[in-house]
Amino acid sequence: MEKISIVFDLDGTLVDTAPALAKAGNDLLFELNLPPVSVKIYSSFIGGGIPKQVQKLLEFSNYPCASSLEKHVKKFKEFYYQDPLRGTSIYPGVAETLQELNHEYQDLAICTQKNEIPARFILKEFGLLKYFSGFAFGDSLDVLKPDPRMVLHATKSFVSDRLVYVGDSVTDSKTAKNSRSIFVLFTEGYRKTAINELNPDYCFSDFSKLPAIIKDIRENLML
Repeated sequence: MEKISIVFDLDGTLVDTAPALAKAGNDLLFELNLPPVSVKIYSSFIGGGIPKQVQKLLEFSNYPCASSLEKHVKKFKEFYYQDPLRGTSIYPGVAETLQELNHEYQDLAICTQKNEIPARFILKEFGLLKYFSGFAFGDSLDVLKPDPRMVLHATKSFVSDRLVYVGDSVTDSKTAKNSRSIFVLFTEGYRKTAINELNPDYCFSDFSKLPAIIKDIRENLML
């Protein structure tokens, strides 16, 4: 039987972290005497790591930041790390699905742009950390997604015939392609691109459907 390993994105795939990130962003904007943004607008900045988020936030606010971005990123992190759980929620069915997949396939990994401390904290607080045995965080390497080395790092201890990558964004689509993984798109995250443009191998909106998708992938690999 084919051995499958499954790699998951975090923000917008397993958990909705946009409210906490938006709160930190608005705290930063307040310090700069700039008007706040909505969670919906802020969610459109998520996907490239915190430095990219802050850059997009300040550009959206028409604030020149080319020479001071690093300073603003540091201040954003101070705000965010104070309470990364503020408004954060787990998507319906995630815990039950991860438990089922972990029992069936064992090798599950997290591949996220989020730094290790807040990512592990969120996973632990929602009872998800125990389901994963591979990790790649935003501060694990000197590269971020969509560089395939992130996936290789997350799965370095796994022995598998095929990788499946589950994510919600164009960055995840590129990461799956670059790492030669089967891409499974979660459609209810922070996606800003049409589904057909992301060209997923599979897609789902309800986590209870994911185990059947993974089963279908394994069966097709055996043909």
